[in-house]
Amino acid sequence: MDHYIPKRRIPVTLWVQSREAVSAHLFLDIEGRPPGPTSLLYKLNESTPFLAAAVGAEGRIHLFNKSLVLRVTPGRGVLQSDVFARGFDPWREEEATCLLADGTELSGKVWMPLARESQRLSDYMNQIGDGFFVLLTAVGPHLLSPHGVTEIRLAESAGAPLDAVDLEDASAA
Repeated sequence: MDHYIPKRRIPVTLWVQSREAVSAHLFLDIEGRPPGPTSLLYKLNESTPFLAAAVGAEGRIHLFNKSLVLRVTPGRGVLQSDVFARGFDPWREEEATCLLADGTELSGKVWMPLARESQRLSDYMNQIGDGFFVLLTAVGPHLLSPHGVTEIRLAESAGAPLDAVDLEDASAA
């Protein structure tokens, strides 16, 4: 039985826990549920547990458990508006290096919509919960799951040098 609903196919690479990278196409609604078209970020952050993707030359449909998808890398030539929508709400980009559970290190800018002007990257990362976030790198955007990130190194410092004696005391404890 054919259950065809018009969609746009977006080429991506899925990085799924305990698996090799998977080349696939994700489906975006032609007419989005929010006003305007949907994006990959919107699709990944929906409350549904599975993500439908077309895999292989035949385009077989696979359902991936979103809680096990660690990273989504859009294919070359995918429009930024298909990845995430900046919109008219305030947002900021913060320099960061993300260390991933598989040993990958990605450097770039974390794009974050602002809940308030004084919002820090740590505030944003703690509020997104299980949702994916955008890292803009020199080679293109990546959509990262917090489950696949072991550390985020920020470009900012604590504002004042830390006393080396205090650091030695803390490591001895």
